Amino acid sequence: MSLAAAYEVALPMSARLFERARQVIAGGVSHDVRMFEPFPVYMERASGALKYDVTGRRFIDYWMGHGSLLLGHSFLPVVKAVSRQARCGTHLGACHELEVRWAELVCTLVPSAERVRFTSSGTEAVMLAFRVARAATGRTAVIALDGHFHGWHDEALTPFVDPRTSGIPRGVRSRVILASQFDVAGVLERLERRDLAAVILEPGGGGSGALPCDPAFLSNLRARTEEVGTLLIFDETVTGFRTSPGGVQSATGVVPDLTVLGKVLAGGLPGAALVGRLPFMDVFGFGTTIGRRRVRVPHTGTFNGNPLSAAAGIATLKHVADPAIQRRAKAAADLLVSLTNEAARTTEVDVTLYTDDASIVHTQIGARSAAAPVGPSASTFELFARHPQRYSMLRRALLLEGVDMHPLHGWVSVSHDEDIIAESADAFGRAFRRLGADSAWTNPKVDGE
Repeated sequence: MSLAAAYEVALPMSARLFERARQVIAGGVSHDVRMFEPFPVYMERASGALKYDVTGRRFIDYWMGHGSLLLGHSFLPVVKAVSRQARCGTHLGACHELEVRWAELVCTLVPSAERVRFTSSGTEAVMLAFRVARAATGRTAVIALDGHFHGWHDEALTPFVDPRTSGIPRGVRSRVILASQFDVAGVLERLERRDLAAVILEPGGGGSGALPCDPAFLSNLRARTEEVGTLLIFDETVTGFRTSPGGVQSATGVVPDLTVLGKVLAGGLPGAALVGRLPFMDVFGFGTTIGRRRVRVPHTGTFNGNPLSAAAGIATLKHVADPAIQRRAKAAADLLVSLTNEAARTTEVDVTLYTDDASIVHTQIGARSAAAPVGPSASTFELFARHPQRYSMLRRALLLEGVDMHPLHGWVSVSHDEDIIAESADAFGRAFRRLGADSAWTNPKVDGE
């Protein structure tokens, strides 16, 4: 039986739910990444490193709330904190002590966080960062690095989509200049015009850390942006509290002007933040004077710093403040990579996993046959573009063997203990054997090669 047929047989309830979803949810899903042929898998509950679909089928999870659950699903201190707050009120329509305590923890952990402004998502926080940078500098254009992801708002997506079909105005593209992190000289030279409001990047690497930035590049960029009056923005939505308790900036010693935080920040609930240095963060509230200009940035949001997210965030940050948490998750990721790559060699399937400074595992398909670099390099994205069907097949095979992971990468938590990792590696081995027996995987015409 082919992988596709086996998948449909194994998950009939998910197939039925997807048919219902298509009748009421635009596009059938609530997040484009969850689009999966012939249908996505529908989950019902989760605990630790495990989650269960609507029929009770068990899966080892490497999505982990899209990277937000460093401590695992249903982490008891978070569950207790949220339950306690739910009884006290889910939305007080007022300031509350929890948002103050949450912000205090952020300021303690993150080097650039002299002040905090909460939002409901990383996308919103990036939008706010652009607004602050433009207000503070009086300039308009920003530089973003190719392959770095900053949410789904117009300016973040403009380098990746066609404005003729995506609904994004053509004029937006003129405000976002795309640069390469490999062209250090070019980026530094562009700063010399002194007309840029900001440079934004994922310091731990674009695309959830697939290609981390060179610390020397970050240091040079920090020095030059300060000299020319351009704000440096680190998007640490993914790496904040995961690379280290204080993120990449703490690990490298390179402190930006503004930082975007999300995911781990709110312990699995909706929540993000823009944090930064004074005087830039003084633009909120009654505003401030920068140079000769009076600046005040407006910012509202119904669920900013809401009590439930604050309760979850406080419970989470208290634990991830201990660097042993990051070390444990990183060790689990390293073990998964080692065992899985051995299984790939044994089965002679051209799949390679790697990890870097954070507990994120990345997948390469076809690297060995293409003589491409194994590990962090541009080839990770090139291989995905070349083999989209094979990446989908790998995910389908893993689901059949009880593992759910993003096609390109997986997030590891402290709840992935040695037994879970060993079980995962065994599941990868079985999935590899499924792939080797499927003609769609071995046929070189697949993916248009």
